[in-house]
Amino acid sequence: MTDWLVQQQGVLSIALIFTICCEKFLSRKLNAAFAYQLWFLIPFTLIANNLPSTSLPFVSQSVSRYIINVGSTAEMPALNVLLILWTVGVAGIVMFVSYHYYILYQSLTHENSHNVLNQQFYTSSVATTPMLFGFIKPRIIVPLGFTEQFNSKQQSMILEHERVHFMHRDHLWNLLALTFATVFWFNPLVWVALRSFRINQELACDAKVLEYKSQVDKIDYASALVQCAEYSPSNITPYPTFGEKSTMIKRINLIKQPVSSSRAISIAAILLGSIFTTHTVLANLAPPSSTHNSEINLATPIMRVNPEYPKDAAEKGVEGSVILEFDITKKGSTDNIKVIESFPKGTFDSSAVDALKQWEYKPRIQGGQAQRQTALLVQLDFRVEKEKSHSSTDVEKIKIPAH
Repeated sequence: MTDWLVQQQGVLSIALIFTICCEKFLSRKLNAAFAYQLWFLIPFTLIANNLPSTSLPFVSQSVSRYIINVGSTAEMPALNVLLILWTVGVAGIVMFVSYHYYILYQSLTHENSHNVLNQQFYTSSVATTPMLFGFIKPRIIVPLGFTEQFNSKQQSMILEHERVHFMHRDHLWNLLALTFATVFWFNPLVWVALRSFRINQELACDAKVLEYKSQVDKIDYASALVQCAEYSPSNITPYPTFGEKSTMIKRINLIKQPVSSSRAISIAAILLGSIFTTHTVLANLAPPSSTHNSEINLATPIMRVNPEYPKDAAEKGVEGSVILEFDITKKGSTDNIKVIESFPKGTFDSSAVDALKQWEYKPRIQGGQAQRQTALLVQLDFRVEKEKSHSSTDVEKIKIPAH
């Protein structure tokens, strides 16, 4: 899992920087709805980077050598510290989000359901600003005192704003964005991008609500934003709110000075995104460059089970070696095990094969995809007494002719 996460960071970071820059510097030149749609580049990039690879399996003719002694024990997998840290981070975010959703959900009851101006909404003692709450069955919720705090026109536009969120299916896009941030929580660009994504989302809703509104209505709308922002938390919340402080200034400025959409910049943004995605696809589908055998065969088992030393051979002091050819599957298990050479013939073959079947390897990842490795070789040397020059976990790379 950690290998896959690392493999995504290159193209993912470039895509995040591109979309963040579009929000930071091009908000006045890009149509709000178009700027919001540019965020589709992120999932497209991930999909492109994880398309099935057409490259051939890796083949190696170098051999890994292990010394097996009488009574030697299995080598257990090392603790994957990075995986544990990633899991702890994911669990922490999930618990944080779940806690806040539970608290907010508990504050909603049928008694605080209202219908004003033919629009249904719920009041909550926990909510600080109006918002669309929920991923499966979203509801519009507002803080207590909503009808007293805003005039009827402001109430209508605020509720319309939340309905536009629903029409845009923003509750589902927010779920996807939150899942994305949870999986890649260790990349700081993800959290910057989440904030930029929310800003573009709010700007798209503002543009839709104010599309045919008068200047007086726009002033009322901006005033409502300021009032909501006074009570809105400054940090990123699990759910978008109407008056987020981080977005308020940009939203008000764009209300005062509407976007003068530039067709040339929009076309340039589409071309850059398309070129980047296409390049990612082609890079993933291209055959791998030639790699030196010694580099390819750096496959090291993460779990190695030593063979049982045959009782008769141990009692008679018989020593020997077995050379095995095998494949490593995409999941890291061994497959297609064959005895290439053994000495004495047949003495240690069965024990060596049975042990190698239980070995596990770290899968080789290329272009975000696990690759099958074929024709790897391992030599198991059976020794009655432990050699001074080797330990039971020594690994030696040697070259032998292909069979």
